Amino acid sequence: MKILFVDDTLDTRQMFKMAFEVKGHETHLAHNGLEAVEAVRAQTFDALVIDAEMPLLNGVDSILRIRELSNGAQMPIVLLTAFHDIRGRLSVPSSVDILLYKPILPSEVLENIEILVEARRDADL
Repeated sequence: MKILFVDDTLDTRQMFKMAFEVKGHETHLAHNGLEAVEAVRAQTFDALVIDAEMPLLNGVDSILRIRELSNGAQMPIVLLTAFHDIRGRLSVPSSVDILLYKPILPSEVLENIEILVEARRDADL
């Protein structure tokens, strides 16, 4: 799979990239929501994992913009957050496929991505 992982923390980006690539997935990184939108505008990904709280453009607003793009409309999206009261902080759009809470192991995120991608493939058949 080709995964776009977006988080404003360098260590988090590096850890997830390494964990995903060890499992054979091509992983691209962005450090804010603006970069995420531009990445999706420029190329196609099998899935997006994006942090909710970031500078410049947060994950939720990024998702809304990405869903407007032709190659982002159906892409599986996982929203990550450290805030268990995220719904009180941000309005989580219904276009988010899964909301997961940090701290979380990359393997858990990857399991969820694989389930989402498989479900999308089955729906397209």
